[in-house]
Amino acid sequence: MSNAFPSANFTEMLGITPIALVSDQQIWDELLTPQVKAFLGEIQGAPTVRVQETVSGEFPGDEVTNLNGHLLYGKPGYVRFPYIQTVYRTKYGCVIIKRDGLKFKVTAWVGKRGKQELIFRASLRDRRYDGTKRADDSSLLDFTYADAINAPLQKDGKTIDAKSVELSIYAFMPGSKIASACGDNAFEEFVRNPYTFLDRPKLFIKYFRKAWKTERSPGQVANPIPDVSGITPAVFEKFAIDAGYDFIENSSSHYHIAMWGVSLGYRYTLPENAKVLAAFTAGIKQLKASGIELTRPQESWVCVLQSLPKEHLPKDLKVLDLAGPVWPQDNIGPANLWMNKPLTERAKQLLPE
Repeated sequence: MSNAFPSANFTEMLGITPIALVSDQQIWDELLTPQVKAFLGEIQGAPTVRVQETVSGEFPGDEVTNLNGHLLYGKPGYVRFPYIQTVYRTKYGCVIIKRDGLKFKVTAWVGKRGKQELIFRASLRDRRYDGTKRADDSSLLDFTYADAINAPLQKDGKTIDAKSVELSIYAFMPGSKIASACGDNAFEEFVRNPYTFLDRPKLFIKYFRKAWKTERSPGQVANPIPDVSGITPAVFEKFAIDAGYDFIENSSSHYHIAMWGVSLGYRYTLPENAKVLAAFTAGIKQLKASGIELTRPQESWVCVLQSLPKEHLPKDLKVLDLAGPVWPQDNIGPANLWMNKPLTERAKQLLPE
């Protein structure tokens, strides 16, 4: 008779995954770097903890999403699954930690209320529902993951029996955003996502030339906080391993991010993407061998330029034409440049190089 009772993990079946249980103290102590905490100052008083069910956040810029368009109480502006929001006031700003069953997301802000500036955003997200509409039921997403192209890790066309999380990390030096420095909001939007300007080729070229002379990589609308890229990867991996995950993944929006991933031991998930990145790397190497000097940001801008239709490429920029590869992730469509890193021996056996 006892065999008739199920042994299922009901908590996880309801969508409460291990990564959602990383504690606030772990996040503050380990994930927020010394320089980020220096900008924030010490925590002031007790935090405010609430269960939230609305898209609106603590203030403008702190909103969540409802990608599947669910209605609650017959009204828009709500989310399907509630999330927990914890707000820590600090001497110079605040830290907001949001978590639902699939993800935790931490943001750090400096400045007085009404003039907050985002300086840090980091998250880990369980990928088990990717490739289905259920993935987009999480309200802590910035992009859709429902398309089958974003299905979890596979081998020979079948999803492997493994747990995986996706990391996301951004850091912004206070007061260094492009629009704040030069007042050009459109140029900042171009740097944020140049692919959204491809339908306006003349404007694309104008801003491309401007970006080429800067030290900003595509996507980098503010200067990075120096210690973030060196500290956070190991912390993310520790959190994932402690929570029982086999893989950690990222989707690399630009060439410099992909190269950062490679330096940390990440592999390209899809063979076709590995070939595209090999073509980019070879093309950039060839440009340098021909005598063209390229900074690290310019390497990434070369990759962006390949998406501009050739008929719109000015004569003086044709020297940067790599004649073939196109960057696989534009942050407009559903395609992502997935990279993965095995965290366990089991993972290495499941998905060998």
